[in-house]
Amino acid sequence: MKGLSILLGCILAGATSLSFAAEPSFTDFTITEVFAGPNHAPVPQENSNQWMDEARAQALAGKVNFAGHYVLHRMGCGGSTMCVEVLDAQTGEIATGLPNAYDGNALALSYRPDSNLIIVYGITVDTEEDLMGKPLKNLYRTRYYEFVNNEFRLLKITDS
Repeated sequence: MKGLSILLGCILAGATSLSFAAEPSFTDFTITEVFAGPNHAPVPQENSNQWMDEARAQALAGKVNFAGHYVLHRMGCGGSTMCVEVLDAQTGEIATGLPNAYDGNALALSYRPDSNLIIVYGITVDTEEDLMGKPLKNLYRTRYYEFVNNEFRLLKITDS
């Protein structure tokens, strides 16, 4: 009977640790070399305007702040929504943007120049999906993305 209690305790402890898996950490997604510049001028975009071009130029005038050689750049994208572009400091190109637009009043980001992990806190404007592709209701959530080959790969999503 004592052996059965120990076995059940071990199973319960293992199940509990799996359900509360550690959050992804910046140190788990380290970039070894951070580009120190000089940054490339922004490449002109076909569907742009003067305001967007100036905002990109201003962002690229700063230091690399994400994933080794990128500059994350926030901008309004209609109403009270915010979009985030990823600018490549080495080429001046727009690499990509975050997978969704966010409520501008509830968007917070955590990222580092020496890591390709980004943590996005907020409410999406459009419908989003969980890791299995199931549509989710719009709620304040924390999303962990890995940035690989100019794409964001969702690692984890939690309701906050």
